Amino acid sequence: MALIELKNVRKVYKQGDLEVEVLKGIDLTVEKGEFISIVGPSGSGKSTLMYILGCLDRPTSGEYYLDGKDVLKLPDDELSKLRAEYIGFVFQAFYLIPYLTVLDNVLLPVEYLPKEERKRRFSDKPPQKKAVELLTRLGIGDRIGFKPEELSGGQKQRTAIARALINSPEIILADEPTGQLDTESSREVMRIFEELHSEGRTVIVVTHDMEIAKHAQRIVKIRDGRVVE
Repeated sequence: MALIELKNVRKVYKQGDLEVEVLKGIDLTVEKGEFISIVGPSGSGKSTLMYILGCLDRPTSGEYYLDGKDVLKLPDDELSKLRAEYIGFVFQAFYLIPYLTVLDNVLLPVEYLPKEERKRRFSDKPPQKKAVELLTRLGIGDRIGFKPEELSGGQKQRTAIARALINSPEIILADEPTGQLDTESSREVMRIFEELHSEGRTVIVVTHDMEIAKHAQRIVKIRDGRVVE
């Protein structure tokens, strides 16, 4: 059974009396442990697809199964739990809370886990210890008390990656994760994703940059709301 399966997924946005079809029947299967890139130009629908994959938005029609669960039949509270348990997000804009330290930013997703699930995932070590270990592994263990404004772009993205990993999710979903980084920082971030994939994580990177996309095992090209290759 595939970890992710989309069948004929469509997304229509209404703008007054006008309907804009952004996704036009997407079929996509992702196996557990795959590393894929979703590539397309601006306006192709790839960000809309990412939000649907991340359970942050619902399609207008079609089917979405995540680890065998029918996502579209879940109420919002169950969808939030599924998102917290299965998916770690890494965004281009980082979305770090400016008044929190690096450590506290990384610990944020823990608060969204159901109580019993939190106990299970952190039975071997407390969240704070795991967060420090993640930050140390990512090379910014000496920045745990810093605020985001005191970090470089690469350090902010490493903080965001640690935040994505804190709950040990099945899937790392990254939207243009190198879009605000210089070349060297971009290479380092992609090296981290490659390491995570080698450890068995499922990694999905959404990008417009073919050089970034080439780090993946498989490239899915999307254009005008359709998978074209």
